[in-house]
Amino acid sequence: MDDNARPHRTLAVEELLESEDITQRDWPAYSPDLNLIQHVWDALGRRIAARLHHPKNTQQLQQMLIEEWALLPQEVLHQLVLSIRRRCEATIAVRGGHILY
Repeated sequence: MDDNARPHRTLAVEELLESEDITQRDWPAYSPDLNLIQHVWDALGRRIAARLHHPKNTQQLQQMLIEEWALLPQEVLHQLVLSIRRRCEATIAVRGGHILY
């Protein structure tokens, strides 16, 4: 099951799923994203973008992500976890439609 995002629809992904005999379920592309990790990635990306020096290669990016993860305030993660109830309630209220999170 995926959200029809381009990375999930590449030929390599399709071939892997087929070779592993994995059946995909239909899933609307417009479904609300309740996956909190997307917000964590956003926070990490913003922290890296705010640095004076930007990564020049994937190794530097990986090192910066590790550093920023260690510096990410636990309160950010705690608030995301606390928000899941509101997110679920909002999703139920709009019967699976788009929510503003």
